[in-house]
Amino acid sequence: MVSSVRSRNSIFRPVDIMVDQFGKACQLLGQCLILLFHTLKYVIRGEIDWRETWRQSYKIGVESCIVVSLTALFTGFAMSLQISRELVLFGADTAIGGVVSLALVREIGPITAGIMVAGRVGSSVAAELTTMMITEQIDALKVMRVDPIQFLVVPRFVAAMLMMPALTVYAMALGLVAGILIAYSAANVPAATFLDSVKQTILDRDFGTHFLKAWTNAILIIVISCAIGLRTRGGAEDVGIATTRTIVWTMTMLFVCNYIITAVTYAPR
Repeated sequence: MVSSVRSRNSIFRPVDIMVDQFGKACQLLGQCLILLFHTLKYVIRGEIDWRETWRQSYKIGVESCIVVSLTALFTGFAMSLQISRELVLFGADTAIGGVVSLALVREIGPITAGIMVAGRVGSSVAAELTTMMITEQIDALKVMRVDPIQFLVVPRFVAAMLMMPALTVYAMALGLVAGILIAYSAANVPAATFLDSVKQTILDRDFGTHFLKAWTNAILIIVISCAIGLRTRGGAEDVGIATTRTIVWTMTMLFVCNYIITAVTYAPR
């Protein structure tokens, strides 16, 4: 009898875990939507602490340049090397620039910058706000009649909306530089031929999709990290849990929203 109950529990345990995770996801979604609503309310009203915004812009943008540079450069190297080898086999070496630039503008640039900023900035924001919650600094702000959303979230939100497009363009440019170098060394394609293929391939809507993904990534990173940070209580262990949750949920949503935007903007007509 006991063994049958245990086997039954082991069978239904994955279902319980899925239900529990689904409930947590719905709860987090609600928290993020509420936080985004209040944040946009302050932004629309112009109630922004610009001094703190510029400080956060430096932390989000300038201090992320190194990791974004390395990731974008070597991603561009690897991708360009694979594309160059395959297109040379089919005698389409003059199309290398167009294929590489399409991948960089539509996918690689936004997702590379988004992942790096999510890992570096999102985890830092969640850990900082969680620590402030645990040490009751957020409660102290409320006692002084200071809205934590206006004081802590809005500057980070505005800074991310300003810096993420710049980082994605920067990642795309480095990827193109890597593509030019690899195309010349691996397929003997001159830089002029590479850039001419880029001009003939890239359309205006590709840049529109690029910036749409950049702003979507900025919203996801800041809203998810702040929502988790402002709703976590407990002790030192909860700081690590909140940081892990932030990275997992942010990166998951980055890929999900990246696919949705691509599917909507490039759907067959």
